[in-house]
Amino acid sequence: MLEAMEQFVKVIELGSFSAAASVLGKTPSTLTRRLDQLEHELGVKLLVRSTRHLELTPDGEQFYSQCQGIVSAVGQVKESFRKPREVVEGMLQITTFDTFGREMLAPLLPEFRQRYPDVRIGLSLENRMEDLYESNADLAVRYGRPEDSNLIYRPLLDMSAVLVAGPDYLAKHPPLTSPEDLRQHPCLAFLRPRQFTWWYFKKGNETRKVRIDPVLASKGGAPLLIWARENQGITIVSRVFAEHDLKAGRLVELLPSWQPSLTEQGDAMIYLTWKASSAKRPVVRAMVDFLVERVS
Repeated sequence: MLEAMEQFVKVIELGSFSAAASVLGKTPSTLTRRLDQLEHELGVKLLVRSTRHLELTPDGEQFYSQCQGIVSAVGQVKESFRKPREVVEGMLQITTFDTFGREMLAPLLPEFRQRYPDVRIGLSLENRMEDLYESNADLAVRYGRPEDSNLIYRPLLDMSAVLVAGPDYLAKHPPLTSPEDLRQHPCLAFLRPRQFTWWYFKKGNETRKVRIDPVLASKGGAPLLIWARENQGITIVSRVFAEHDLKAGRLVELLPSWQPSLTEQGDAMIYLTWKASSAKRPVVRAMVDFLVERVS
C-alpha cells in the first residue's frame, strides 16, 4: 500500500503517468495498473483520466491530501538513515523569464549556495520559450504546463495578473468602467513584433477580448512596472510583482471585478520544468525542492 501511495502522489505532483514513471524507474503502464488496483482496494474512483489530462475526484483529493502527509513522513525517516548522503555539487543552468528571474529567483540563489557551496549556477533571463532539449538548461521556470509529456514539471506559484496604473495618471484621465474603455487609454504591454496585442478579461462566465495598441512595449515585465509608476499609462502585470506598489499607493488596481490575463487560456501558474535525464542529478532535485520551499 505504501508503494502505491508514493506512486499515486508522484503521478499527481508531476501531472502525468509518463513523467512519474521516468522519475520512479517504472513504465507508465505499470503505474496505471497499480492505480487501478489501488482504486479497487479502496472501492472508490481516485482519478478521471484522459489522454491529455488527469483530474482528481473528490475522493481522490481527500486520499491525495492524506497520502502527502504519510509519504512525506516516511521520506523524512528514510532520509535520516540514508548514508552516505547525496553530494550536491556541479554546474546548474537555469532559464526563466526576466521579471521572475530578477525579482524572485536571483535574490534566492546566494541562499542556495550557502546550503550547497560546491554548486555553480548559470542564470539565463530569456523572455521566450527555450527548448530544453536543444539548450544547456537543466531547469526552466515558465508559464503554463509543458505540452511535451516527456518533460517533468511541478507547479511553483500562482502568477494571476492585475490591471494597474499610477494615481497621477488616473487623476488626469477618464475612469475605466469596462475593459472596452482601454481603447481610449495609452497602454503599456509586452513587445510582440508584427503581432496584434490582445488583453483578455473574465468575470464569472463573461469574457472580453480587447485589442491594445501599446504606446510603450517591452520584452520583460520590469519596464512595464517602471512606466506605470511614472504614470505613462495602464498595464497588466503579475500581482506578485505589483503587490508592494499597490500597498504603497504607487499603483492603483483597475476593474477589480474583472480578472485580466495576457492569454486566452488564462493559465497564470508558473511551473518548474526539467528533462527526465536532469532528474537524475542531485543538484537539480535539490534546486527543485529549494524553490518549492522558498517560493511556493
